[in-house]
Amino acid sequence: MANREYDYLIKLVIIGNSSVGKSSVLLRFSDDQFSESYLTTIGVDFRFKTLNIDGRKVKLQIWDTAGQERFRTITNAYYKGADGIVLVYDITNSTSFEDIERFWLNEVESYAEKDVELLLLGNKSDLSDQRQVETNMVSEYAEKKHMDFYETSAKTSDQIEQAFLSISKRLMSKKDAKLAEKKKRPTNSKKGTGSSSENSQKSSSTSANSTTNANNSQQPTQTNEKISLGSSSNQQTTKSNKLNLGCCQV
Repeated sequence: MANREYDYLIKLVIIGNSSVGKSSVLLRFSDDQFSESYLTTIGVDFRFKTLNIDGRKVKLQIWDTAGQERFRTITNAYYKGADGIVLVYDITNSTSFEDIERFWLNEVESYAEKDVELLLLGNKSDLSDQRQVETNMVSEYAEKKHMDFYETSAKTSDQIEQAFLSISKRLMSKKDAKLAEKKKRPTNSKKGTGSSSENSQKSSSTSANSTTNANNSQQPTQTNEKISLGSSSNQQTTKSNKLNLGCCQV
């Protein structure tokens, strides 16, 4: 890791209904820019952003997906391998929040990794006078779903960087935990190999004993077969004698 230009590489995917401001959120975070003109994302777009967190470099690869239904077969493929999913709704549009539960979380469960981290953003907080989705209600919902939650404004940049810092720190901790777990595996593997070797020796010893016992058990069996054959011969002779005696009587 020391030879790389970053210590962590994190893939994020931004999803949500069309017109909630996904592209504006990404543009504000990556380039610190905002445009009043609205351009629909066609398929997918992406940006890179490098952060310095606690003395470590974190490179974020952020994918912005189109919200329109006709692009969903394309965007579904980008869930695979994502470390985190950013779900965005518009606080002035209640349907955009309802679709988080009704549709977008189902997409995450269907296509994303099982342990993916989730971040919920209520965008356009600068339009609070047009609010349709209450903050307290969403906060309780996010807590139940184990998601970080922020109300953001791509226009004023309010809470944008804090939100991405939050999910980045959570993912850094997760990656550190996985790395620590991997480092423990060789030790456990060696122990397992040793016990396996011992078991193998025991198995070989048991097998040798079994072979010896099998050889010993075969000898009486052969003797019994000879005795049985002899007995059978005597029985045949006796029958023959009886027949001969019968002939003599006649």
